[in-house]
Amino acid sequence: MRASALVLLATTTVAHGEPVGFDPDTRPTSELPPTTEPAPGTAEAVRGDPRPGEESGRTDPVDTGDGVGRRIGRGLLWIPRIPVELVVQPVRGMLYLQDRYEVIHEVISLFATDDRKIAVFPMALFETGFGLNVGARAFFKDVLTDGNRVDLRAGFGGEFRWVARLGLDLDRRRGPVSATIEARYAMSDSARFFGYGNGDVDSIAMPVDPTTTDAAAASRFRVEVVRVIPRVKLRLPSDVSVTATGALVRKSFEVADPGSDVPIDQAFLVDRIPGFDGTAFSYGELEVAWDTRRKAHRWDAPGVRGTGGLALAFAGRQQSVVGDEPSFYRVGVDLQRYLRLSTGPRVLELRTYAELVTGPRDEVPFSELPRLGGVSLLRGYETDRFRDRIAVVGQASYLWTASHWLAPALFVDVGRVYSDLGAVSLDHMRVGYGIALETYGRRSMAFRAELASSIDGGVFVYLALNPVFDARARVERY
Repeated sequence: MRASALVLLATTTVAHGEPVGFDPDTRPTSELPPTTEPAPGTAEAVRGDPRPGEESGRTDPVDTGDGVGRRIGRGLLWIPRIPVELVVQPVRGMLYLQDRYEVIHEVISLFATDDRKIAVFPMALFETGFGLNVGARAFFKDVLTDGNRVDLRAGFGGEFRWVARLGLDLDRRRGPVSATIEARYAMSDSARFFGYGNGDVDSIAMPVDPTTTDAAAASRFRVEVVRVIPRVKLRLPSDVSVTATGALVRKSFEVADPGSDVPIDQAFLVDRIPGFDGTAFSYGELEVAWDTRRKAHRWDAPGVRGTGGLALAFAGRQQSVVGDEPSFYRVGVDLQRYLRLSTGPRVLELRTYAELVTGPRDEVPFSELPRLGGVSLLRGYETDRFRDRIAVVGQASYLWTASHWLAPALFVDVGRVYSDLGAVSLDHMRVGYGIALETYGRRSMAFRAELASSIDGGVFVYLALNPVFDARARVERY
């Protein structure tokens, strides 16, 4: 029996070619039998692989979920997200309606004839400190002769109790010579006077002489203005133009009723304010301009200036027609530059404006002194916040287009007023800043909304159908 077992063991050892006690796991790898791989395309072959679309190419561990800290942070961010969404959603809705239905064009069509020769538009303007002004504008083309246009405007509320304008543009066919004449009437119970100079607003215990101190206080007065303004413009080659503007103006002033600001006679000695007893004058101004402002690309929105600039200089003389008010000169410059930073477009708008009058501030009517503050010059401050013999302001805006008809903008204004040339310096500059939203029609800007503030505080909102950065004759602004 034992012999049979030894024979069987010997036979098995010889058959396998391995000695007794041999461990297969110690055999060289090259001698191990090949492993069997799953067949390509089978479920076993792709087991554990990422789903289609979830491939990352990463070899490190991938975060497969949010931790407690991330969930808490995400929940807290909902607090600021809600007001942002409330502000952004109307803008998204406007973009959708305009892109889908061309709302601006359809609205304009409601108020104009098919040939665009007759149109009547509602108008509205809101400005912090004055409230809402509503009215209408109408124009009639080719009424008298081919190329002329009659423009009518009327409104009430806001800064003006009543405002009306009648204009006649004698030739709009881009000839070398054009002429316009217009008449304006305005009455306001909310005109602002803060005194002269660059002083900070403070309460004044008793009326002071504004011509001898820079003490400032927020006060109001009533004004009535009647103007007749003829203008002739000569267009020369190379984007140069020469404009002659005249005006016959009468202004009367009264103490306003008490309101949010004190009446002017409670803060200042009105008998020491030059021209407060009324003024009537003629004004003539000559303006020379080189204007290359235009679209940078043919696909840019019609109202977006993306390149070019404006170099404008003006000089005018004011002469009293009633009383013994002194005559004086007004001179200044308006320099603008548009830099296209990239496609879109993204544009940097730069502007420098400076103006001075030659007469002393205790003789020049207070209503004719250069002024800063409001929606045009030194935004972020109240309308007419600063006035004196010299006014200087620099402006910069960064504008980008969200769509072909909508463009947000960020802006900053820096400037101040001075009593004379010897006082000009960079000390105590006033700085305003804010954000704006502009919409465009097929030819120009259609609407502008503006939210502004300054280093001195305050928040100002301005909404209007009104272009910006357009130079206007000084007789139209004051």
